[in-house]
Amino acid sequence: MQVAALRRTLGEDDNANPYIVNIPGRGYRFVAPIRVLDEPGQHDHPSVAANHNLPAQLNRLIGRDEAVQTLKQKLANGRLVSIIGSAGVGKTALALRLAETMLPQFEHGVWLVDLASITDSSLISSVIASALPIEVRSSDALSGVVFAVRSKNVLLVFDNCEHLIEGAAAAISTILLAADRTKVLITSREPLRINGEQVFSLPPLSLPPPQADLRLKDALAYPALQLFVERAAAVTNDFELDDTTAADAAQVCIRLDGNPLAIEIAAARVSAFGVKGLAGRLEDRLSLLEDARRGTPARHRTIAAAIDWSYQLLSEHEQLVFRCLGIFSGSFSLEAAVAIVPPGDHDTALIVADLVCKSLLSVDVGENGTRFRLPEIARAFALGKLIDQSEQDMLAANLASCLTAMLRKCADGPNRVQMARDAVKELDNVRGVLDWAFAANGKKSAGVALAVAAVPVWLENSLLAECIAWTSKAVDRLDPTAECERDEMVLKAALGLAMMYTEGMTGRTREALNRAIEIAVSLEDHKWELRVRLAFVLFLHRRGDLKAARAEIERMDRLVSDIDEPIAVAMVKSVKAESLYFSARYPAAFELAVQADSYFQTHPDTSTIGRWGVNHSINAQCVMASVDWCEGRLDRARRTSLAAQEAAERNGHPTAICQALVWCCTIYLRMEELDLAEAAILRLRQLAEANNIQSYVFSAMAFESRLLFLEQEFERSEQLLRTGIINLSDARYDNARVPFLGRLAELLAATGRPEEAVLASTESLDRTRAIDALGMLPDALRIHGTALQALEGSQSRAAESHFREAIAMSRQQGALGWELKAAECLADMLRLQGRIEEASTLLGRTLGLFLEGHATAPFRRAKRILEGLQGAVSKEASDPAVRALDPGGIDGLSRR
Repeated sequence: MQVAALRRTLGEDDNANPYIVNIPGRGYRFVAPIRVLDEPGQHDHPSVAANHNLPAQLNRLIGRDEAVQTLKQKLANGRLVSIIGSAGVGKTALALRLAETMLPQFEHGVWLVDLASITDSSLISSVIASALPIEVRSSDALSGVVFAVRSKNVLLVFDNCEHLIEGAAAAISTILLAADRTKVLITSREPLRINGEQVFSLPPLSLPPPQADLRLKDALAYPALQLFVERAAAVTNDFELDDTTAADAAQVCIRLDGNPLAIEIAAARVSAFGVKGLAGRLEDRLSLLEDARRGTPARHRTIAAAIDWSYQLLSEHEQLVFRCLGIFSGSFSLEAAVAIVPPGDHDTALIVADLVCKSLLSVDVGENGTRFRLPEIARAFALGKLIDQSEQDMLAANLASCLTAMLRKCADGPNRVQMARDAVKELDNVRGVLDWAFAANGKKSAGVALAVAAVPVWLENSLLAECIAWTSKAVDRLDPTAECERDEMVLKAALGLAMMYTEGMTGRTREALNRAIEIAVSLEDHKWELRVRLAFVLFLHRRGDLKAARAEIERMDRLVSDIDEPIAVAMVKSVKAESLYFSARYPAAFELAVQADSYFQTHPDTSTIGRWGVNHSINAQCVMASVDWCEGRLDRARRTSLAAQEAAERNGHPTAICQALVWCCTIYLRMEELDLAEAAILRLRQLAEANNIQSYVFSAMAFESRLLFLEQEFERSEQLLRTGIINLSDARYDNARVPFLGRLAELLAATGRPEEAVLASTESLDRTRAIDALGMLPDALRIHGTALQALEGSQSRAAESHFREAIAMSRQQGALGWELKAAECLADMLRLQGRIEEASTLLGRTLGLFLEGHATAPFRRAKRILEGLQGAVSKEASDPAVRALDPGGIDGLSRR
């Protein structure tokens, strides 16, 4: 636009204060006083900035106002809109602009999911999960995404779908079917072709006719020329387009088919060649590239020519840096760029900044630092140049070394947990390098080293399926040498830990963990040995191999003395407390759990899943709550369970929440807190299903069955319980399966099938004894007594013997909670035999030991039974004839 015309428009004349002055060496400047006014509605939505992950747009969108309005209407009328167009036409820019304008309309945010950096459809779910403010730790990340957004009012913007069109279509279809308040906007070169899709074909910017006498006024009516002028003026201080150059500028835009990206690249070189020189050089480059790249689709030739032309205008050093940046599959830091470019007589940092100014590199300035990214087409071009000049392998190896060092620093730093979580932004580059390293002609040693370094990032970000995939590939490519043993140790440990959560306590999981322990022992690496043994104890506890778990803990006790790491001591105490709880050594278990919890309360940012396999802070609190119940501190057990559940929710880790809920569901059901139990079971099942943690899904089924049993919905209860038991058996989760076998026996006895009940209770009791689960033994004895009583009647000596053994063992263990349950059963049996005074004395002794929990349902029920027994005893004492009568009131009370 002419400066003179602008001065006339502003009303400037020789006698007025000037608006624009020409400063020598700097160009034109606007010098009149200005006052900034807030636009209406500017502060209407103060919170939207934090409710999205959209990158800041530094340039205004030209020529797309009508497209924005059309797309708004389409999104208002439907839930899936696809912006379709050729490379560089501005699909992403339009989608981001549209997304920005719609932020206030989506209560739970607008989230960008960029698929450009991946080439494998199986990674789509991980990329979606990484883009959203959620945590997913399972082999089915898509289920976790669906669970997170299914009731949310969100807009998901999927960018660059065309190379993974089928996988993207499947993922988006799944999300839309499950989340009826979610809307999706995508950019692609072709439609998804799924139900409900509204397609918007984005055309190039409108162009003037190719006429030699085109005047400036007419040329500027076209958005393509407007874009060219704005971008050229941005990089050239005194740029002015006039009637003599308007036709040349129009020719540049026409030769670039109105493609916004190509126009921007071209405009960045006006300062070097002028408009006329630019038009001539562009023609040469187009012809050259078409001859060299005949296999390129026609729709790509123009933008490829523009990029090649821009590349040829760079200096030799700039070309080198630009080519090298093509090795990045995703965004990158300035430090990474400097690290991978070969040293020479140049300043890589300054060249990177210059490439940003020349529109060859985009930049995103965020709270956590500045990240750079090559646009998709520019990266493809740069990578092609690397391959042409046989530089790809060198640059990929440089990037592998850079990422490996960076991730090792994250793992060893003082804030390693947060650093590992923040390092998720490097995973696009990690995936790209691993693809190269593990290819037929790749450098497998570099891939193995990078996979080892990436383990904490995958685990801390709960990308368990991705962890399994890459660590498995890395293990397969290890050299059979002693030098690789340490790498194998880390990979096997991560593989075993991830499989334990996603696949269960399988033989493959055991083999991986055992191999990692074996290597750690041979290397005399006590820290790693302890880490893996901690995970292995968790495996053994779940597997129901409590004897082996205790043996492992003895080994860990010896290891801790050699390791100067307080967190290790605290975590061993947590695991040991759990083991002591299973062995019914309640005072010792409680003491260790309290000590562990005290450490974690003052060190809340300690690593959990990534280094130790479980959230031991939550584990310690759950052990404390369980011991409280066993020892009869019912009110405190309730409070501690609620606190543990709340702590897990604050932590936000799905596995930690499920871990807490399994313990809490058990306690709530024991205390017959049906409302708390129902809510916890629902949360457990939803979270476990969303994250595909199957053992917890099956546990939730069994817990729900117990809830239904207490509500006397026996048919539904049995269906769920049998399904849960079968699946827990398949998952080798015996520590949960065995107690649920006892619950099945109770259900069968209550529904008039005593023979089946005895079979189930016998299996439960035998298995409990076999695994030496002393903490479960009193209840297994009580349940077997209940089944025998159902089979043989109230005179069954075997049933009475089992009840008395359950009471004796409970007293020996100090397990007042178990004693009350067994005493109630025996008192009822004695009542039916007419031994009312004995029943009253028995139950009264047990109830008298409770110092709290008098308002809980089990205590109140037992208290009512005792009062009925005491009343019958009084009547019997005053009237011997009462002995011949059946105390029906007591019978009724015993069944409440």
